[in-house]
Amino acid sequence: MRFAADKTPRRGFTLVEILITIAILGILLVLAVGNFGGMNEKYKVEAETKQLYADLMDARGRAMQRNRMSFVQVNAGDYKTYEDTSPAPDGDRALQGTDTLITNARVSHDIVTGNIAVPLSFNFNRNGIASATGFIRFTSAAQPDYDCIWIRATRIKMGQYDATGNACVEK
Repeated sequence: MRFAADKTPRRGFTLVEILITIAILGILLVLAVGNFGGMNEKYKVEAETKQLYADLMDARGRAMQRNRMSFVQVNAGDYKTYEDTSPAPDGDRALQGTDTLITNARVSHDIVTGNIAVPLSFNFNRNGIASATGFIRFTSAAQPDYDCIWIRATRIKMGQYDATGNACVEK
């Protein structure tokens, strides 16, 4: 404790102590913001992957429930799902401009595929069987837990892209 000339203790902080505290808080803030940016990127990729997965499962379920084909079109920056409704009542098993658009989603990360060409167009038949085999993934520098979806005739699963094996590893 420091004493003034009258021997009473002084309270408070010195300017140096305050500056050191502000510097330490500034460094911690910079580190936290940097980590938050990486976590936010991972979250966005995972959210887009999960939404695409949900839309694919919806298209598959619609095909089985309504006993008519569902179509999926995937481009680099968006995807669409359609229900085969033209001509009425049950369609003609071919994608036409007059079929019902169910999902029209734009994505912020590019979509690329493995073993399937982009733009990609495939369907689910009345039994929910996919006409494509391969995987779809979102490109990102982040390493999210889920960034790809593999498609088989009877299964659709989410996973994480493995660049060394060029594969979508189911999680």
